[in-house]
Amino acid sequence: MIDPPWHFDLRSAKGDAKSPQAQYLTMSLADVKALPVGDLLAPGGIAILWTTWPLVAIGAHADVVRAWGLKPVTGGGWAKRTVNGKLRWGPGYIARTVHEPYIIASLPDADWRGASFPNLVETLESLSLDGLAREHSRKPEEFYGLVERAYPEARRIDVFARQSREGWSTWGNEATKFDEEAA
Repeated sequence: MIDPPWHFDLRSAKGDAKSPQAQYLTMSLADVKALPVGDLLAPGGIAILWTTWPLVAIGAHADVVRAWGLKPVTGGGWAKRTVNGKLRWGPGYIARTVHEPYIIASLPDADWRGASFPNLVETLESLSLDGLAREHSRKPEEFYGLVERAYPEARRIDVFARQSREGWSTWGNEATKFDEEAA
């Protein structure tokens, strides 16, 4: 799983405090494409790329996974909820969303017939994950559980992680940021 620290061009200083670059160091699209993500995958492995709707709209998500030597296969989304169960609205210049997309990619020669992950996520219930929105870019616990159930014996890595967790390797300059809160 990889959640790149995407850099956003802001239209005004008004949105600066909520921007990713106000929360952590970000990377350009070219720098994200240069990451050796494809080298981390074993045959039959998958990469889950968290992205944003503006990047999906211009096809950047597909450009990124192809630059990694992978092919986009499917995807889904996370409907963000507040602690009170209400939808959490994000920023937007044209349309505000409550949903963060993810793309599932594989090595180009992967054969998915009979594989467990597509069967697990290609239902409305699992594809559209409802989960608590926490700190900026911190992903829902439910999603980690979904991946663990799909690949119980797999080696898993969370690239640009914000919290370490059992059964996962973590990598990133904030890989233990929320460990205390999770304990």
